[in-house]
Amino acid sequence: MSNYRNTNSKKLYKNSRRGKISGVFSGLGDYLNINPLILRIAGIAAVLITGPIVILGYLLVSLLLDDSGSSLYGK
Repeated sequence: MSNYRNTNSKKLYKNSRRGKISGVFSGLGDYLNINPLILRIAGIAAVLITGPIVILGYLLVSLLLDDSGSSLYGK
C-alpha cells in the first residue's frame, strides 16, 4: 500500500467575489487556468445557439457548486 497523497488536487468552486452573475464562469476559469472572459463569451455563444438549455444548466450549476469561501480575512 502506498501513502501517496495528491496535494495538488483542485476542487471546482464558484467564485462569487470575482463573478459577474453568480461566479460560475469565474470559478471555472480558476479551475482551468483560463481567463473567465473567454468562458463568458463561450457561454453567450452557447445561449445563442441552444437557447434556454444553457441558461437552465448555468442556474443548476450555480445552485450545486459551493462558494470558494475566500473571504476578506482568508478564512
